[in-house]
Amino acid sequence: MKSFGKTKRIATLAMISGSLLWSSASFAHCDSLDGPVIEDARTALNEQSLKPVMKWIAPTNEKDLTAAFNDTLEVRGESPQARKLADKYFFETLVRLHRETEGAPYTGLKPAGSASAAAKAADRALAEGNVDALAQKLGENVTNFVVKQFRETIQDANAESVPDGRKFVGNYVRYVHAIEEIHNIIAGTHDEH
Repeated sequence: MKSFGKTKRIATLAMISGSLLWSSASFAHCDSLDGPVIEDARTALNEQSLKPVMKWIAPTNEKDLTAAFNDTLEVRGESPQARKLADKYFFETLVRLHRETEGAPYTGLKPAGSASAAAKAADRALAEGNVDALAQKLGENVTNFVVKQFRETIQDANAESVPDGRKFVGNYVRYVHAIEEIHNIIAGTHDEH
């Protein structure tokens, strides 16, 4: 039980350090119609200024985004349908360029409400200016996950039959890879995309 307490403390500390990185990388919601990228895009269109959205793209994409923005502003006033189509074009262009900046593929806009619970919790913590509850919850979840993986693996560690040995290996691989992934996220060596 002494090692369980140490494992719990390490996992909790690790997740406090890496919780925001993990949430934003693994549960990206930049393509959701109610996500932060589109929220800033709506502000940009309302203010007729690219300033709120330029942070979401690489400098090399500024020309493309500016062209899409200008085209959108030019057509928006023609009719409600033109406004809707022009806005969607701008949103798609912005998200596509943002995903390119992340090194991730563009897979289209997602409906509002499609963000994961983890992404919503990460955003809520930012909005509230306090990550303590999120970090604690993530720490507890990581601890529970690691302990479960450990127990599933150790129960067959001394397997005598080939099928039981294979079961051990399957559990062992999942267990070690999960620990490596958690460590890599915390150490900053995790591929964010």
